[in-house]
Amino acid sequence: MTPIGGLAARAGARSDTGRVREVNEDRVLRLEDTGGGRALFAVADGLGGHVGGDLASTLAVDTLAAEVPARLARGVPAQDALSYAFRRANELIRARAESEGLTGMATTCTALVIDGNAGIVAHVGDSRAYLLRAHEVRQLTIDHSLASELARRGEVAPAEVETHTHRHVLTRALGSAERVEIDVRVEPLRAGDVLVLATDGLHTAVRPEEIGAVVHAGPHADEASSVLVGLANARGGFDNASAVVIRLAPRWIGRAARILRPLVLAGLLAAGVGAYRLEHAYFLGIRGGTVVVMRGVPARVLGVPLSGVVKVTEIPVARLGPADRGRLIRGIPAASAEEAEGMLHDLLTRRP
Repeated sequence: MTPIGGLAARAGARSDTGRVREVNEDRVLRLEDTGGGRALFAVADGLGGHVGGDLASTLAVDTLAAEVPARLARGVPAQDALSYAFRRANELIRARAESEGLTGMATTCTALVIDGNAGIVAHVGDSRAYLLRAHEVRQLTIDHSLASELARRGEVAPAEVETHTHRHVLTRALGSAERVEIDVRVEPLRAGDVLVLATDGLHTAVRPEEIGAVVHAGPHADEASSVLVGLANARGGFDNASAVVIRLAPRWIGRAARILRPLVLAGLLAAGVGAYRLEHAYFLGIRGGTVVVMRGVPARVLGVPLSGVVKVTEIPVARLGPADRGRLIRGIPAASAEEAEGMLHDLLTRRP
């Protein structure tokens, strides 16, 4: 826990390769004490293939870690320190790409400095920063993607952005051009606020209201970040997924809160939301009248489903007997997707 003026920041970070990609090109940064009561956090999502993307995101967070605290210590305003670090990272990425022949090497980057009662956000790409205050989840960044740009110009309906063919085509990234335009904003903060930084592999799989539900369900930032990434993996794990969760609380937060609030987290874990179980459990369930193979657990916590569809079979639920239909509604557990499909075959062959 890092004192920040009259507040204390508790942060947790998790990054995972996912279930489809072979290499994790995401990087996270968590510096809870950069001196002077400030803290620095970031996520970066590399582009340009296994080697290039990995290198670009690493250069971005390493440059932030080296440049921002040093400039803050010299009295440079956080906005200027972040802007300089982003420009420097852009230069370094382009230089390495040229020297090593890594065409297309680039990265998104969303960074946050907490200074007193203010949060300073710098952003390029389609990773995101969210502010959770009471029951509101507000996105502090805009996605620099072609689909989002088209939506802002009124050429695409906002509801179509998440499924648009150009949603992953970036209009800005560190390393993609000689000069990069950086979004910087200052956000007033107060006790009880939670900030979440997320790469697109996380925020495309877990909706903002679900992020809010998970974060508010338990007090520990480490657990919240693990559960969020676990949900992304449970829903297919199609991309690298990363989350940094930062909680702001009064420094005098009482012992009663520290005792009672973990009970909520215990309830989550008892319901099966532990990150390992989410990522490694499977079951047969129902979706739209059809039998499906699911990853995760057949439960909801605060309205958040703790599972995702792995495979939609062509078997209608009506082909199974009444007793088996009831079991499907509750979820029939399996150790793997293959075992779940084998169980479905057994259910069909033994039906009278």
